[in-house]
Amino acid sequence: MKYLIADFVTEFKPRFSHLSNLVKPFEYLGSRQTDIFLDVKSDYIEKLCSKMAKGTTLAQAEEFAYATAFNKKIIKLNAMLVHSSAVVYEGRAYLFSAGTGVGKSTHTKLWQKAFEDKVSIINDDKPVVKIYKDKCIAYGTPFDGGSGIANNASAPLQAIVFLERGECNSIRKAETSEILKNLYFSTVHFVTGEIADSMLKNFEMLINHADFYILTCNTDISAAYIAKDAIVPS
Repeated sequence: MKYLIADFVTEFKPRFSHLSNLVKPFEYLGSRQTDIFLDVKSDYIEKLCSKMAKGTTLAQAEEFAYATAFNKKIIKLNAMLVHSSAVVYEGRAYLFSAGTGVGKSTHTKLWQKAFEDKVSIINDDKPVVKIYKDKCIAYGTPFDGGSGIANNASAPLQAIVFLERGECNSIRKAETSEILKNLYFSTVHFVTGEIADSMLKNFEMLINHADFYILTCNTDISAAYIAKDAIVPS
């Protein structure tokens, strides 16, 4: 079966209904040739499942396996996973990235509460950024990471915001060293040397096309207003 994911015609066949349902909105019936072919073996999924958190099902392991395979393939195609919660506000995409437990989803829920129907979420865990000559586009993927939010939608990328938990809310422009460190830990980084070169090229192009911020925040709704005022162009 063919799917159009991040504008890549991607061919694979899920075994479990969990991933089949997630990927259904991405089905592709056009005439373009396949860009990416994915084949994840059953024994690999079983082995992966045994190493994942207790209670993980084979269906969940399959989603993780295909997500990883897809996100490695796209690195050489000028695209990359950014582990984040991706929102669209006034037609532009904003990605909020953070380590596990910091609260990226909590923060984007504040945006929904503050700005209501002005905000939509593309993907709450594994959106992809595709880099073109003069712009970047954030795409939803069928890989939801358990969040339940995996929409087939896209928007031009305006900014990536790295979250840090703090008692008070503040935001600032990120330094280049901070951007590189955070991007590395928010994408697929266990890669071969050849792919690593492509990944570094993606980092460089992404830095040239998007804005980057460090947001120190709590869970008060004022965090959303402070972030919006800083990152949304006036």
